[in-house]
Amino acid sequence: MVWGAIAGAVLGGVSSVIGGSSKNRAARKQASAQNKYNKKVYEFQLEEQERKYDYAVETLEIQKRNDERNLQFQEANLVQRYNYGMGVRQYEQNQANRAYDQSIARAFQQQEYNQIAEKFALVDQDRLLHEQLIDLAFDQTESLLEYRRAAAGLGLKQRQALAGARTEAQATRVSGLKAQGAAAARGVGGRSAAKNIQGIVAETGARQAAIVDELMFNQENTAVDFANLNNQFIIDQVGLEFSADSARFSDMSARNKIRVQALQAAIQAEASIALKPEIAPPLPKPFALPRAEYAEVFKPGIPPPPMKEVAAQTNLFAAGLSGAVSGAQMGASISSSFGSSGGGTGGYGSNVKTGGINYSGAFSGGSYGSGLTGSSGGYTAPSLQIGSGTNYFF
Repeated sequence: MVWGAIAGAVLGGVSSVIGGSSKNRAARKQASAQNKYNKKVYEFQLEEQERKYDYAVETLEIQKRNDERNLQFQEANLVQRYNYGMGVRQYEQNQANRAYDQSIARAFQQQEYNQIAEKFALVDQDRLLHEQLIDLAFDQTESLLEYRRAAAGLGLKQRQALAGARTEAQATRVSGLKAQGAAAARGVGGRSAAKNIQGIVAETGARQAAIVDELMFNQENTAVDFANLNNQFIIDQVGLEFSADSARFSDMSARNKIRVQALQAAIQAEASIALKPEIAPPLPKPFALPRAEYAEVFKPGIPPPPMKEVAAQTNLFAAGLSGAVSGAQMGASISSSFGSSGGGTGGYGSNVKTGGINYSGAFSGGSYGSGLTGSSGGYTAPSLQIGSGTNYFF
């Protein structure tokens, strides 16, 4: 019984020390590997963090350059539009000035034409008035000549009538004297001769009186003709004077019309002058576009290194001592079981418990291991629990 306990203690202690040492080596190896991995991960994260920071900084610089180029492009576009607008403004002003100068030149040309046309119109009017006055002068001269001719004809007629009356009176008187001489020559005397002579004288006197009366009638007719001629001459002269006055009035009216037309043409020529152009107000000068402010990229700090993993170590002394105690108990239990039963029929295992391990049913019917529940022979290895709760199987 004692030797069984000793043997169990030795075996249990040795096996526990060996198993604990093996577990410690495995734990240290695993902890070392984990620390190396954590270090690599830490270094990789540091590199990735630095790369991300550099990438963010480069991205910000690219964004700044792109924004600056975009703003410069917009400012250049504004300047180009300003220059183009000012060029259009100057071009339109130049066009307006040219149109204004052209309108002034055309107005002066039109005014010169109007003045020339007015002079020609006045010259034509002078010629027309001159022709009218010449016609009136010709008519007046013709009327005067006609009057003189008619007056001369009436005077000649009057003189002819007077000369004819004188001639006829002289012929009558001669004829009477002849008749008296003939009567006297016949030698008739007395009262018959006197009466005959008286008759001849009376006949001569009557003839002379008739000649005088006819001369007087002719003189009166000539005087009436002279009066009619003078009246007609006066009427003609008054008519000619009225015609001259009418020609002068017509000439005055025509000249006034010419002046009015010239004034109207001058007004129209002046009205054709365009309004003097004024240059449009200048375009607003382009200004620099506002620049955006950028926040600096946050530079993260260096994180603390990963905590080193410490392998859980089994106390070999405690494991050996516990394994020895458990082995001693198992050995003593087995020795006592063999001693009491003498190879009996299965009283072992009814309630065998060693070191907190229940072996009930482990042995039955005197057959070892028939009731073990291991993976191969039905045996379940006892477990050792030390402090931390780690299970170590052996």
